[in-house]
Amino acid sequence: MIKANFHTHTERCNHAGCSDRRYVDVAIEAGIEVLGFSDHTPYVGFENDFYSFYRMTPDRLRDYVDSVNALREEYKGRIEICLGLEAEYYPKLFPGLLEFLKPYGIEYLILGQHYLDDDQYGLSAHWIQEEKDLVKYTDQCIEGLETGLFSYLAHPDLPRFDRSHPAFRREMKRLCECSNRLSLPVEINVLGIYRGRHYPCEEFLEVCRECDSTVIVGVDAHLPDQFTDRESIEKTFRLIDKYGLRTTETIDTKRLLRYYEANT
Repeated sequence: MIKANFHTHTERCNHAGCSDRRYVDVAIEAGIEVLGFSDHTPYVGFENDFYSFYRMTPDRLRDYVDSVNALREEYKGRIEICLGLEAEYYPKLFPGLLEFLKPYGIEYLILGQHYLDDDQYGLSAHWIQEEKDLVKYTDQCIEGLETGLFSYLAHPDLPRFDRSHPAFRREMKRLCECSNRLSLPVEINVLGIYRGRHYPCEEFLEVCRECDSTVIVGVDAHLPDQFTDRESIEKTFRLIDKYGLRTTETIDTKRLLRYYEANT
């Protein structure tokens, strides 16, 4: 089983459930020693449109931060709790996001690129069908990682692109090579297995093996019971073993915090 998970959502994103405390209690039950909360970040300007169906609104961020910090103190000595967010990289909007998040003490970001460009109604990365859009997805992820502010890349193989097409392997290789160069892990996403999605896919794992990439298991928890779902987690580790992948259970959980400290 896993000892650390840095990909955990809360009910504030409007598509996850249960209290923050329940996540912590079940994580302890599952033997997790380090729990990172990383709910979908608010993006100012998107809070009143369809984005509000899958991310918290700005007015809920303070409650999120206060809740996680209070649980960190209450459970000290029983489990280590980290304060993060999952964010897309939107080139024109990212500076504004950094400015908005600055007062809250967010410690780390993980990159989960669900949409392309800076368009709030842009193409969903889930539904990428054309090669040019897969290239755009890869470019945008790489540009985000190269900011130096993300601690890892979540569900890199999210696009529902033809896995047998040569472009898929080529673009996944670009992502792995970038992550390697920056010494960042790429995620094997347990939620995809839990819900029977098209990711994680073995074609991507083959690329990870070829690139000798470091992978991290991310539960991507939207319900606390995912921590104790042995079937999905064991299937994840069988895939890791099948491809002989190098794993880590640590990330830089203070990367964003150090950025703010250096720029105050």
